[in-house]
Amino acid sequence: MQRYIHYAATLCTLLILLSSCGRYQASENYPPAGDEFVAANDLSQRFLQTLKDGGDASSVVTQLETYDPNVLAADLSNREQQLAFWVNTYNGMVQYLLTEDPALFDDRGAFFSTPRFTVAGHLFSPNEMEHGIIRGGENRLGLGFLPQFFPNKFERTFKIKGGDSRVHFALNCGAADCPPVEIYRPETYNEQIDNRVTKYLAKHSEIKTEGGDRVLYTSPLFSWFRGDFRDQGGIDEFLINYGVLTESDKDVSRQYTDYDWTLKTGIWAEE
Repeated sequence: MQRYIHYAATLCTLLILLSSCGRYQASENYPPAGDEFVAANDLSQRFLQTLKDGGDASSVVTQLETYDPNVLAADLSNREQQLAFWVNTYNGMVQYLLTEDPALFDDRGAFFSTPRFTVAGHLFSPNEMEHGIIRGGENRLGLGFLPQFFPNKFERTFKIKGGDSRVHFALNCGAADCPPVEIYRPETYNEQIDNRVTKYLAKHSEIKTEGGDRVLYTSPLFSWFRGDFRDQGGIDEFLINYGVLTESDKDVSRQYTDYDWTLKTGIWAEE
C-alpha cells in the first residue's frame, strides 16, 4: 500500500509541475481598449530613450512591471518584435540598475544572478533574461550546446526560438568592452543589428602574422557562446558574413582577447 501511495504522490507532483509549465495565452482582446495602452516595443524604446536623455525612467519601469503577460504574448507576434523588445529591455534594465547603484557591479556574479527587475509580473535577473529568453532557453554554462532543462512558464512563453547569435554584439552588460546600446525597432531590427555586429567586430578583431602564421585576435564572446553561432554555419562563417575573414582566411588560427570588465554605463551607439 505504501508503494502505491508513493507512486500516487509522485504522479501528483509531476502533474503539478506540468500544470505550472504551461504558457501564457495571447490575449484575444488585443489591443486592449483605452487610450492608455502602449505597445511593448514602444515602451522598451521609451525606456532606453529616457535613460539616454538622463531622465527619470521610474514610470516606464512601473509600466513594464505591470504589463499583462497575455497582452505581451499577443503584442510580440514575430521574431523581430520579440528580439527588439527583449534586447532593448535587457539593455535598459542593466543601465537602469547600474546607474541607480553602481556598487552592484562590485560583485558581478551576484549582479547577473540576482533577480531585481520585473517584466509583466515576472522577476528577472540579467542572466535569466539573457539566457532564458533572448538566447532561446540556453543553459548559461552550456556554451550554446546545452538547453535549460526546466524552463518556467514565462520562459516557455517568451523564449525566442533558436535565439539569434547577433545579439551578443547588441547586449550591453555594463562593462567597458560591451557593445554600445542602440534603440532597436522591429521594422529595422535586422538592418540595425547587422550594422552593429559589423562595427563591433571591426573594432575588436585584427589579423596578425606571428612566426609566419596568421592569427585572428577577436572577441571572447565567440568562445563563451560558440554553439550559438551554428545559426550562421559556425564562427568562421559568421566572421566571413561580417567581413572579418574571407573564404581564403579559413585556415587562420583564432585567439580570443581579454575582456575589459571595468564598469562603464552610458555607452550609447552613435547616430
